[in-house]
Amino acid sequence: MDFFSNFYGFIQRGGPAMWALLVCSIVVVAIVIERLVFFASQHGDTKGLLKQIGQRIASDDIDGAVQYCQKNKGMLPRILEFGLLRGEKNRADITDALSIALMEHLNSLERNLGIIGTIAVIAPFVGLFGTVLGIIRAFQDIALKGNSTPAVVAAGVSEALITTAAGLFVAVVAVIFFNYFKTRIKAYNQEMIVAANQLAEMLHFHNTGAPIPTDLYQPTATAPAGQPAR
Repeated sequence: MDFFSNFYGFIQRGGPAMWALLVCSIVVVAIVIERLVFFASQHGDTKGLLKQIGQRIASDDIDGAVQYCQKNKGMLPRILEFGLLRGEKNRADITDALSIALMEHLNSLERNLGIIGTIAVIAPFVGLFGTVLGIIRAFQDIALKGNSTPAVVAAGVSEALITTAAGLFVAVVAVIFFNYFKTRIKAYNQEMIVAANQLAEMLHFHNTGAPIPTDLYQPTATAPAGQPAR
């Protein structure tokens, strides 16, 4: 109870700009939590996913590979499923289909990041606006009291310093998470592009028998007539 009382008093001392900064900070926290939950829900073992799919493709079980993707959570299995459903086409068509799926899901990766970026930019200006209001209040107090003793200007100066500090704090936090998510999105997007290309390679090998070496796809060699399979 004391914490909320002290926090409310702190906001009050900061003046009107503090309420705007409070709203900004709540929005940032909400988006950060949503993005962290989103990334935690994505498939983590990309290599393992591709190996399982490759084994099914090597066994000519495309339907089984599709079902395996459907059982796994996250964006990558959905993208790979999109390619598997077009597995009978040539490599260029499969690659184009996977590229379309990747672009469709890119917006999901960057959802709400623009809001964090905007808050990171405007928070210092909101704090500066509060600073100006605090200075104006200090001069008004001087005019009313007829003197400029520390006791007279303390409230206005306090308001100015509080909003400046709060604006910088919100901006720093927003910038940190904005850059963190941007870096994570870039890495995850690159990982999905590589996985999509590997799937296209496996399907092309499966459809044509072209000598494309990969440890993800190991078809069983078909023995010549009269000879046992190795």
